Amino acid sequence: MAPLQKRALYSFIIGLVLTIALVVVLVTRGSVTAYESDLSLRLIMYTVFIGVPLVYLVLVYLTFRKPTQIDERDRRIIERSSRAQWLAVIFTLVVWTIALTEIYRDQGQVPIAFLNLILWSTLIIGTLAQSLGILVGYWEMNRSG
Repeated sequence: MAPLQKRALYSFIIGLVLTIALVVVLVTRGSVTAYESDLSLRLIMYTVFIGVPLVYLVLVYLTFRKPTQIDERDRRIIERSSRAQWLAVIFTLVVWTIALTEIYRDQGQVPIAFLNLILWSTLIIGTLAQSLGILVGYWEMNRSG
């Protein structure tokens, strides 16, 4: 397994676990709007929000510190995974926009708690998408031989 592939796998697994933990915390605490009034919930969420991109940064970009570990194949995979990352981020923003518009249409405003969630979920989805894109890129290259 290539160093970039191994680090992307670790990053994806850790990021997925942290993301699932975040969703479980939100669900068990009642709602997203509970986030606004509960300091301990906000601190837990900030930890996850910072943790997922930080894990990605540490694990994947450590590979870039040693240029000898990256070949032309790795560069193509990273380029393709960046496109997947961009699409995932755009899709995330589209889903947030449509969902919140429809849910809060009658009230005429979206609770402020969603602003942080939109920002951080976009960053988390972006990092997970790039890790997954790297893994899929290696899988496709190995499959096509």
